[in-house]
Amino acid sequence: MSTNLIEPRDLASYSGPPLFLFLGISTAGSSIHELFPHWAPAICPGAQVRGVDLSPDAPPEAFRRLVGDMAENPRIRGAVVTSHKVRLHAYCRDLFDSFSPLAELAHEVNSINSSDGLRGFATDPVAIHAVIDEVQPPHEPPAPLLCLGSGGSAAALALQHLLDIDRTLATAEPVAKDPVGSDLTIVARRASALPELEVLLSALPNAERVRFAVAASSAERTELAASQPPGTVVINATGLGKTEPGSPLAGPEGFPARATAWDFNYRGPLTFLDQARAAGVRVVDGWEYFLAGWSTGLAAVEDLPALEVLRGVREASGRFRPGQG
Repeated sequence: MSTNLIEPRDLASYSGPPLFLFLGISTAGSSIHELFPHWAPAICPGAQVRGVDLSPDAPPEAFRRLVGDMAENPRIRGAVVTSHKVRLHAYCRDLFDSFSPLAELAHEVNSINSSDGLRGFATDPVAIHAVIDEVQPPHEPPAPLLCLGSGGSAAALALQHLLDIDRTLATAEPVAKDPVGSDLTIVARRASALPELEVLLSALPNAERVRFAVAASSAERTELAASQPPGTVVINATGLGKTEPGSPLAGPEGFPARATAWDFNYRGPLTFLDQARAAGVRVVDGWEYFLAGWSTGLAAVEDLPALEVLRGVREASGRFRPGQG
């Protein structure tokens, strides 16, 4: 077994250095295992990170046992969750002492503080809030957003798009962003993927600024993307090009004039960005989103200011990229 991993059955008896868990499906190969030792001095000196893998069809009992063992072991500081976020909330809601306002809204958990009871957080909207200005500069008229994919990252993007994140966290109530700016269109491969997201967003202010579309094939998605206004930010939130080969688009013809191609992935073939380069449009990969996602998640675990952690993580990461340092 990889030294980057810890088996769920070993959590209760773990007695090593302070431990952050990384809950996912296949976590051993993540860049976090190489990066975290550089970050630890600014977050929790001497701490380690270990992956915990649960299969997509793991039963509720597996999640409840994992969360219970975390809460009982003082050596475990908490967890950053990259998969199972919705299941974790659904299966273990009654085990948590509290949830952040965004976790309550999104009905998901992607960061757990277990050092004093169990507190659950949804920090993905905070992570997008931290990096969106680099993709969609605030001094320019906001560009329309077309999000290819309707999963958890799309939900986080929508929450960030509609809400004043800082005031929502401060007041524990949904506070509308003023002004909202451009429209966001979320594109699903199947109509069945949209109802839960539609219900979630319908309760938020300015929900009409998020639209939905279904495009089952790459040809349909390509036609839809190409029809967007010039300057649209076209986002790959599907995982294609990382967890699976390919791209949500059939080719470079899917990008409108002066578009920005933003891939939420930062490693893998990144075919979507290759297509964007062939189209001659601006490209942004998911590296900063990766750093912001981990920074905001770890900040919640340690009760630290998220932006301060992100600044420290950026400095500690230096020029590192997977396979480059």
